[in-house]
Amino acid sequence: MNMTKPKYIAGLLAVAALTTACSEKMPNVSEENCSQTNIQKIEDSQIREKFSDQCFDFRIEQGKEKASNLLEQGQESAEEMLENGKEAAADAYDSTTDAMKDGADAVNDAWDDGVDAVQDGADEAADKMDAATN
Repeated sequence: MNMTKPKYIAGLLAVAALTTACSEKMPNVSEENCSQTNIQKIEDSQIREKFSDQCFDFRIEQGKEKASNLLEQGQESAEEMLENGKEAAADAYDSTTDAMKDGADAVNDAWDDGVDAVQDGADEAADKMDAATN
């Protein structure tokens, strides 16, 4: 019986070595290798399933990275739009302020013209009264 065990173990090791040597090697996970066509080319069902799972995880990570990049681009665009909006608002405020100042100047000029017209009318009336009384 003592001889049976070493022969049995040696036989198992030989089968394991031959099976391992003949088994299919799992490809590296990449965009190209993770195509459905390439996954289907893997003959060993266990390796195909494990590789398919790894490709799934790979695609999820790629999706997360793309989503993160899009979010970052969106935030940059939003910040740029906010800055442009602030600048436009400041320009509009300045334009409104200038228009209000111009309007106030026009009202002031109109007031002065009105006061001058009243004063001229009063002076003219005084001159006519003086001329009539003299």
